[in-house]
Amino acid sequence: MTLHANFDGTRRQLLKSATTGALLSLLPGALWSAPVMASPAPDFNQPLPPGIVEKGSSVYDFRVHRLASPDGQRHYRITVAIPKKGPPEAGYTPIYLLDGNAALAALDEQSLKAMDAATPPVLIALGYDTDQRFDVVARQWDYTPKRAEQAPIINDRDPERRGGGADDFITLLNDTIMAQAERDLPINTADRALWGHSFGGLFVLHALFTRPSLFDHWYAASPTLHWNGYQVVAEAGRFQWPSDQHGSALLMRGDAELQRRGPYSNGGSDQEINDQLRGLAQQMDRVPGFEARFEVLEGMGHGAALERSLKLTLSDISGAALT
Repeated sequence: MTLHANFDGTRRQLLKSATTGALLSLLPGALWSAPVMASPAPDFNQPLPPGIVEKGSSVYDFRVHRLASPDGQRHYRITVAIPKKGPPEAGYTPIYLLDGNAALAALDEQSLKAMDAATPPVLIALGYDTDQRFDVVARQWDYTPKRAEQAPIINDRDPERRGGGADDFITLLNDTIMAQAERDLPINTADRALWGHSFGGLFVLHALFTRPSLFDHWYAASPTLHWNGYQVVAEAGRFQWPSDQHGSALLMRGDAELQRRGPYSNGGSDQEINDQLRGLAQQMDRVPGFEARFEVLEGMGHGAALERSLKLTLSDISGAALT
């Protein structure tokens, strides 16, 4: 898939000069940046109002699958949005959306119609079976990696929020969810995509660096790079792309994400973190058969970056201009 030009007219830059050593040298010593005014984000603690699935759409049909994790501890609601418009000759591009509840809440009928007027993808929202945007305990386990033989990573502020289950979720996704979601659909299996934000963005990068054949196009927004001692940055140094595939990655992050300090906002200033991501994209872009770039989401805080990055991703995939 070609990474489309920005719809705001800004020319995309593909820089190819960074090295792993240079990227690691960007890891910061400072913890916080000065507060910056950012676009407001929705209240993530409120139950979700009826959205596109409940209201229905004139251009998409929906079907829902429910399943539990193998240990029975997490419960998923997988929503598949299928274009009513016929597929391209090669089949629909499927895009998997982590934090599927929040992703669907960020879209409306106008967004779906814009994609329908271009080349609509199949949307596969990987949500949790809750009326909230997020299941914070479940997503922290599913989306965060740990090293081999490492014990689960405990959040000292909230011991229920364990981390380190990303590889288990990759297995569930590959072995069960994808086949269930794509069943009986005309899918272009050489054009699968994955989007995630925050811990979801971290998961996208970890899956890319450790299981690159799983998807073809990777969209990581505001990834938590510093998780587990910058584990994913170390994994990037070993990244190889399959020689029989062409792939791409788009990394995105707001320039005002540290306006509100949180327990995980300790990776440096906004500028430092964005420099890390820019360097990471440069490094990935030098891998044969793979293209990557980084885009700053101007004026976006961490919450607002979710919707903006999702719409940029869907614009890139469909050729529509989602706003």
